[in-house]
Amino acid sequence: MTLYRFGTIINKTLSTLNAENGEFALGLEAISVLESSLGELKMSYRREYSRHLAGSFAFAALALLFLLMFDFSSGASAQSRRDRDRERDRDNTPAAEAPAPVKPAAKTPQIDPNSPFGTALASCDKDQNEDLQLGLPGLKGEVKLDRCYRGRKQLVCRFDAVLAEGKSLTDEFSRIVQERYPEVTSLDDICKISFDALVKDFTGTAEFGKRFSAARSEYDARTGCATKIKQAVQDVTLPDLVQAPEVLKSVIEAVDQEVSRVSVVQDQVSGLAAKIDASQKSIAVLQKIHRAMCLKSKPDENEAGRVSTNNM
Repeated sequence: MTLYRFGTIINKTLSTLNAENGEFALGLEAISVLESSLGELKMSYRREYSRHLAGSFAFAALALLFLLMFDFSSGASAQSRRDRDRERDRDNTPAAEAPAPVKPAAKTPQIDPNSPFGTALASCDKDQNEDLQLGLPGLKGEVKLDRCYRGRKQLVCRFDAVLAEGKSLTDEFSRIVQERYPEVTSLDDICKISFDALVKDFTGTAEFGKRFSAARSEYDARTGCATKIKQAVQDVTLPDLVQAPEVLKSVIEAVDQEVSRVSVVQDQVSGLAAKIDASQKSIAVLQKIHRAMCLKSKPDENEAGRVSTNNM
């Protein structure tokens, strides 16, 4: 733009020059035009310079703004990356395992002290010193036996009581299983059963459950005690006996024999318990069907209440 204006001024100036006889004469008008043209050139230069300066300032401002935006974007991007990294770290961090709920201790079945089983157990503990703790010789001193063990006589006596109770349960309640209540096939079969018999046998299954739980609890306690004794015997040393290993072996075998003779009967009673439980559930159903569908079923209010209470 500046070169174009300068060329225009020069053309104006040359047009005012008069040439005579090959010489040029600069007139007053040419001088005036030249001054005017130079003034316009100066003003044009100033305008061009101002625009140039303004453009430079605008460019610098735009550059600064771009740098600021770039820095902000970089900062925001870096912050976003840090946030993503923290989120990823939290995701990868194994969650703390919730503490396992504390299960309430199993309630030990109460043994009726007036029952034959309770009386037999009490006789085993007669004249026993509860503070007595037996021991056997060991390499680093006496090996103390668990306080659950009060001598072989007491252990055998309590095992005998469990054994006798197991046989009694089998003799008294096998009859309920033999009725085969779960296997009835028709309403006629149900109605042929006396309702009183159903009530009696349902009561019998409940009694069996209580007695079996008590016997099982004592069996578990005695076998657990026997296991502790066998473990303790492994630390026993008999340096004054020539056949010490054979003696210790016979001690362990004696304990095992006591456990084995009771375990056989206990396994049989456990099998009976599963069948008694199935019979109890079947009897509860049969009682309902009998009351509702059998013509001769006329239980009194006390029987009906007892049945509904024991059902399920």
